Amino acid sequence: MCDVLDAIECRDWSRLRRLLHPNVHWTTAVEEHLHGANEVIARLSNDPPPAPPSYHELRDGLISRWIDCPG
Repeated sequence: MCDVLDAIECRDWSRLRRLLHPNVHWTTAVEEHLHGANEVIARLSNDPPPAPPSYHELRDGLISRWIDCPG
């Protein structure tokens, strides 16, 4: 998870893509549901870096589920 947050803060989208499961489900702090690495990266590239998640899951060593802390 720390690697994911670091990649986001550094705006290193290729590194972030390698850390995300292809079928990642990401829920933003405003409860927007994003599916897939392309959608997640598109949103994150236009938003400030998120805080650590309130919940996350790994599948095959990659982030498959991320729920931002409600904001």
